[in-house]
Amino acid sequence: MKFLDCNCYFGYVGLPAFRYAKNSDELVNELNFCGIDKALVYHSSMRFDSPVVGNKLILEEVRNKPNLIPSWSILPFQTHELARSADEFLEEMKKNHVKVLRAFPDEHRYFLDELTFGHLFELMEDKSIPLFIRSNWETADKLLKSFKKLIIVITSHGPHGQDRYFRPLLEQYENLYIDTSSYILDRGIESLVENFSYKRILFGSGYPENYFGSS
Repeated sequence: MKFLDCNCYFGYVGLPAFRYAKNSDELVNELNFCGIDKALVYHSSMRFDSPVVGNKLILEEVRNKPNLIPSWSILPFQTHELARSADEFLEEMKKNHVKVLRAFPDEHRYFLDELTFGHLFELMEDKSIPLFIRSNWETADKLLKSFKKLIIVITSHGPHGQDRYFRPLLEQYENLYIDTSSYILDRGIESLVENFSYKRILFGSGYPENYFGSS
């Protein structure tokens, strides 16, 4: 069986986990040790610093590392930090072979909504570009009401099971997925597979906030 981790990052942070990867070389070593074949990754700067910095760093770090797949983080285009428009930003994605986006609205202080990102989400629908967001069920619900073809993956949703939040959403929106990081619930995954199919669940470790071995 081959594993692709959809939710892990590397790089320095202010309060690091006990064991973490400072760079992509260290991350590859950790992946190899745990038997994980590939990982969809982001750089800590994309979340804790600025996507302007982090989106560049991730490309440099994953170069010549075929088992690391880069993702980018978004900011409102009205501030012209990443690009002047969603169209320009997607052209840069295409040029750099980036196929997945992440949003960290709390860390970067913006609204993840139609008003701020409407045109980007329309383009993402058209091109089937997934959006990864950390546990925020109300936001996912609002977005999917407006953008029914938008692919959203919710990550890092806590150790005690938030099924009462997300099961109604899985039932309503066929393009909503969840990852397994921190999902610690007795026979929870078996129940999700039985009710919603294995295709709605993605393997994610949440490293370094969680360790690969526990996932």
